[in-house]
Amino acid sequence: MEALPPVAVAGTVLEDLPEDALLAILALLAPTDAAAAACACRRLAAAASSPSLPLALALRLGLPPPRPLLPASAARLLRSLHRLRRLLGLWRRLPSSSFSGSGYRSTSSSSSLAAFEWAPGGTLAASLLAPSARGLAVAKSPFVTLSIDETGETVAAMGDVPVSVNFVGNNHIVVEAAAASSGDDDDEAAMEGGSPPEVMYMHFANRRSPGAGRKRRSKQGRRRGRAMEAEHFVRIADAEPTEARPLQGLWKGISESRTLEFYLVTYDDIGGITCRQVSDTRGQNSGFTPIFWTTNTTFLEQPFSEKELDHYIRREHIQGVDSDHAATENRAISRILCINSSYDVVDHHLSAPLDDMRNVEGRIWLYDDGTFGFGFSGSNSIIDLKHVSSDGCILDALH
Repeated sequence: MEALPPVAVAGTVLEDLPEDALLAILALLAPTDAAAAACACRRLAAAASSPSLPLALALRLGLPPPRPLLPASAARLLRSLHRLRRLLGLWRRLPSSSFSGSGYRSTSSSSSLAAFEWAPGGTLAASLLAPSARGLAVAKSPFVTLSIDETGETVAAMGDVPVSVNFVGNNHIVVEAAAASSGDDDDEAAMEGGSPPEVMYMHFANRRSPGAGRKRRSKQGRRRGRAMEAEHFVRIADAEPTEARPLQGLWKGISESRTLEFYLVTYDDIGGITCRQVSDTRGQNSGFTPIFWTTNTTFLEQPFSEKELDHYIRREHIQGVDSDHAATENRAISRILCINSSYDVVDHHLSAPLDDMRNVEGRIWLYDDGTFGFGFSGSNSIIDLKHVSSDGCILDALH
């Protein structure tokens, strides 16, 4: 049988796309991916080195169009825009950066959370988040402001004090005196070019740990007469729930002590769910107290048994921060998760006593509106949790 000739397929190939389309595609990619794409063909290589690429990225981020720059400055601007984009989101402060044995306390408050959000004028503003005394409102206080100067470089300041915000890998940043990191940008760019993650982490952690470079920082980076020590933050990667993981994210709720608290719920690689209370980093549990952990992620579906409904209905929902009583509030439940956890299962190194009534069987009630509450046997209360953020924006913010 004679082979049929190949049929020409009409369509648009990559080389046929206009430059604006190629720039829009490259603006969607991380720098390393864009560099790899530039090796595919000459047109992508030309687009990747075009001074118009920073403009395409700025438009995608919803920022004001940058002023025209020389090719060298455009490359710096592109790198700065990518750096600001990587900082967006919620971060958790590591406890060692809030207090040290030398008696130094952080130049900022003891808040354990920071939110990086776009601000007017194309700047990136970081705020420290703390529970407020007004219901479920979240108090925001200024922390660090980042902008891009006329040469395309990133400029950061804590109030009127210049600082430097550097990455340690992808999910760890260090905020420190600007002079203490002079010349680090080139090293950071070089390390991110292809070094293994563990090499990058050790390279930066050894140089930017709280005890590193104290002699250099002792001469500068002072604020109100105190030396500014490095502050370390780790990214909260999954700060909001998804359909597959409805409990994950950063939540807020009134605890049994009648105070507003933050709770971080994560799913691990073996299918378990962990909930930890995120609080003042000066606390005895390093601001990351375990609440519950379970490997059972199978929800009970409707219709629920009378026993399960009674287990929920007879409980009281903890209400306001200023209230000494709890109110009964029967909310629409979509699913129920049975949990049986204890502190020693979460972290056997903890020295906390195991006589707490929460170290027994409990329930998680997932409500129709996407929020949830949890409670344990031995207690007749339910701690209801609400979202801290939605689509990257902090809810109920109190400035």
